[in-house]
Amino acid sequence: MDAVMTWLNDRNQFHIWLTSLITGSFVVLTAFGSKPGFSDIGQTILSIALVLLLISILCSLVCVWSIPTWKFRVKTKLITDAASMARELAITAWIGVICFVAGLTLGFIGNVPW
Repeated sequence: MDAVMTWLNDRNQFHIWLTSLITGSFVVLTAFGSKPGFSDIGQTILSIALVLLLISILCSLVCVWSIPTWKFRVKTKLITDAASMARELAITAWIGVICFVAGLTLGFIGNVPW
């Protein structure tokens, strides 16, 4: 049980850090990049990138917000097999990371002068 709690604490810290990184990237792209919109291809790509970054933030926040519930379930022994917990967190985390990398890549492509 202590190993699972340590793992959940580490996972929580990782997702807080990742959310900060994604938010910072979102701010950099919106503050210093081109204006998002749908009038030309660069603006459209940038708009898609920002939507992907928002999805990534949401996925990371879902992980951060679900960890206290999992901690409660582990401490009260409502859960004995952590496989479903690990799978749920892994799927959400991977979706978030993939959206982050795709959004960052498209953000840089969208900021290239056309």
